Amino acid sequence: MRYSARTRGFTLVELILTLALVAMLAGIASTSWTRLISSTRHTDVINDTRRMFAVARSYAVHQKTLTTVCPLSPALRCTDDWNNAVSVFPDRNNDKRPDAGKVHRVFTLTRGQSSLYSRTAGRGYFQLSAKGMSHGTMGSLVACSASTNGRFDMSYLALNIGGRIRTLHDEDGDGEIRLPWGTTITCPGP
Repeated sequence: MRYSARTRGFTLVELILTLALVAMLAGIASTSWTRLISSTRHTDVINDTRRMFAVARSYAVHQKTLTTVCPLSPALRCTDDWNNAVSVFPDRNNDKRPDAGKVHRVFTLTRGQSSLYSRTAGRGYFQLSAKGMSHGTMGSLVACSASTNGRFDMSYLALNIGGRIRTLHDEDGDGEIRLPWGTTITCPGP
């Protein structure tokens, strides 16, 4: 009687080729995954900033009072560091301090690889009138998020006269946004 012995498994060459293919696909997936995570973080900063201004506008209209949006120091004074927690508060006397220490909401807009920079001519705050309109001088924020290959995802968020945020993005990834009136915006260096 003859027995037929069948070998099962892979040859060494097949195993090495399979492992090489798996390693190559894992490398590609890792790069794509990293890019997806950084893009999602940047989108979160933009959406959280829009939500913050919508909440501030809602408070201003529903409570019929001047509302200020800014990062607060421990002494409850507006600062210009938008990477700290940002507060929304009533400001009836327009002193840029929470009335009776009352803060409606506090937002943490940046996390990890993202930063926000203000373009408020050094004021460091935004205000909305009781009608929900921008009060006083308008301003903008620049959102910068570290991306792959040392680049940045970048967006320009401007508060318009109607009290709403308008957004422009760096679509070509060159680290610059050219505004409609010719000014070029870049992310500040480290």
